[in-house]
Formats: sequence, C-alpha cells, structure tokens
Amino acid sequence: MLLSTPANGASPSTAQPQPARVLEALTACYNAEQTLPQTLDSAWVDNQIPVLLVDDGSTDGSVAHAERRDGVRVIRQRNAGPSVARNRAVLESSASFVMFLDSDDLLRPGFRQAFETALAAHPEADVFICGMQVVDEAGAKVDEHAAPSLSPSPFLSLLRGEPVPTNGIVIRRDLLARAGLFRPGLHHAEDLDLWLRLAAASDRWVRMDHKLAVYRLRSGSLSKNGPAMWRGIRQVMASAGCMPVGSQVERQAALRKGLAGAANYVYGMALRPMLRHTAAAGGAWAALREAARLPARFWPIILRDGFATLFRRTRT
Repeated sequence: MLLSTPANGASPSTAQPQPARVLEALTACYNAEQTLPQTLDSAWVDNQIPVLLVDDGSTDGSVAHAERRDGVRVIRQRNAGPSVARNRAVLESSASFVMFLDSDDLLRPGFRQAFETALAAHPEADVFICGMQVVDEAGAKVDEHAAPSLSPSPFLSLLRGEPVPTNGIVIRRDLLARAGLFRPGLHHAEDLDLWLRLAAASDRWVRMDHKLAVYRLRSGSLSKNGPAMWRGIRQVMASAGCMPVGSQVERQAALRKGLAGAANYVYGMALRPMLRHTAAAGGAWAALREAARLPARFWPIILRDGFATLFRRTRT
C-alpha cells in the first residue's frame, strides 16, 4: 500500500506510533523561524489541530522552536524540497484526514469546528474545501476568495481555475493512496496537480462556506517567478485536460477558461511587478523588450494593462 512505507527513500521515523486522530495538519518547514510560531499557534492554540512538522534541513531556529511546542510532532530529514517533505508527512501520519499547512500560512479560529460539523453531516466525503483570505506580510487583508463551486463536478471546477487554498483543503488520507502524492519533479503548480488528481479519483467533495484559511503573500516567494510559474501551470492543466473525467467538450471548455484565468493571475502576481521594475530601472524600451520575450498569450494582457494605465493617468 502507498501509505505504509516512506517516500523517495526517506528513512522511517523512530518516534513511537501515534494514536489515531481524525485530523492532523502537515507542515513542511525550511528556515521559517520568522513565521512558524504564528502558524503553529493558529493550528494548535486556536483550533486544537495537532501538527506533524517535517523539517526539511533547516539551518535556523525553526526546529528548536517547534520541538518546544505542545501539539507539535517533529521529524527531521535532509533537505529534499517541499514536495518530498509533504509526502513524508503523509506517510508518517496516522490521522484519518490530513491538511497541508505551509509554514507561513494561518488558520482562523473555528476551522476545526467547521470541519467537524461538515464531517458529521457528510461522513462519506473524501475531501472538504473552504475559501480563503489573502493577507500581506503585515497581516492586512488584501483579498479573499470563496470556496470553489464544485459544479458541475469538483474536477471541472478546479480545471476551470477556481482557486483552492493549500491550507483550506482537508483530505481523507486513504484517498491519497489512490490518487498519489505530490510529484517532487514539479516545482510550480504541484498543489494544483495533486488537487486535480484527487478530484479525478473521487467526486465526494464537500464545500465549506467559510474563509478560515489564510494565505500570506511574501516577497521572494517561489510563486513570484512568473515564467516558471506559467510553465508549471500550463503543464499541469494540459495534462489534466487529457484525463478521462467528464466529456472531452467539457474538459476543453474548462481548460480554456482555466488557462485564461491562470495567465491573468501570473501576470498580476509576477509579470506586472517585473515589467514595472524593469521600466523604472531601464525605461519603457527595456520593459517592452522584456515583454516581447514573454509568451504571446501575455501580450494582449500587457496591452490592456498599458492602455488602462494610460487612461488612468490622463484622468488625473
């Protein structure tokens, strides 16, 4: 069985077997001592959700802090990347349901209660999913997203590009035995890849109508590497578009909408700031040269943004 042995050659934990739990938060940590305390508090102190933390070779004080905390079990491994650390956590967990809580994200109070209420109403479900708040590094809310509609099916809803918060999806651990774990070779969109495979393996998803998952925007994040992020998303979504779920017409329509939304997201999150920085440093021609090197899909977005910026300037 997939869930019985460690992934990718990792050595088994020497910790004593843990009692069965309903829900456990899985955290992959690498040099996160600045954000980790608040993340752990949001799980255990605010929600009484135990945390299994896999330290991925940190060289700061992350592990020392985590090992002093109640409600946190720590496993150490050599640095192998976040996907390998997350997979190790899944394999080491004994909980019926798991969730992935990144070391810089948060849960609002009430998350566990909302999950337990939903589970009591839908004991047959494999996945529970909610919406999210987006905050900046100071903690100020800058955006929010409702939970995916899951209509006409979870798979098509996700392929269409409806946002999924990594820390807002609770998964029956047995489902991961059928769908597989994170793919270590993917460095962008590895979350989306797994969510789509979960949705292809089971349509027993439940929408929780709250936004108690919190995503923190960070400077220097992997998600800010626009061209690499776009390649990862396009690869994952194109592969999912070939999965035998729903009709081909439905999949292709969802894929077109999903890729269009993803292009706008990547532009807003990464490419627009990059082009503006280039323009400020090297002038408009330098920014135009940079834009010309981007995939053609982004050119109409850049033009619309440029015209909108010019219009706003003429009105002021």
